[in-house]
Amino acid sequence: MAKLSAATGGAKVTSLAVYEEYAIAEVSVKGRPKLYDRYTYRGGDVAVKDGPGGTVMSGKVPVDLDVYDWDKVPGLLARAAKTLGVPRPTSRYLLVDPGSTVFDTGPSMSVYLSDDYGSGYLRADVKGRVIATYPRDDG
Repeated sequence: MAKLSAATGGAKVTSLAVYEEYAIAEVSVKGRPKLYDRYTYRGGDVAVKDGPGGTVMSGKVPVDLDVYDWDKVPGLLARAAKTLGVPRPTSRYLLVDPGSTVFDTGPSMSVYLSDDYGSGYLRADVKGRVIATYPRDDG
């Protein structure tokens, strides 16, 4: 998060996806709130701007990454492993949702686990408190 914040000058994000090997952020363009740029972090010392991203989806409320308690993510990953019904995930990632005026939601983060049979996820508030769990339905 520190590398992304440094590269973007602390700008607010409209989306962030964090995978094991990399992270992709949609970052508000300064002075142009309906536009975003795309940034990628692949390890090392710096995140890089990949270029213009596009237009922010109607209703998205850009959020400062500093409002999230990133220290809670390891615990969320551990809880996901115990509760989502995906015993040997082949993919795990975290999505940051900045919130929406359309759906009247505040910022949150979700941890996803998946394998060849499907996925499950849990959603937490910015402080890392789980607010919903959606385990994979194995029938």
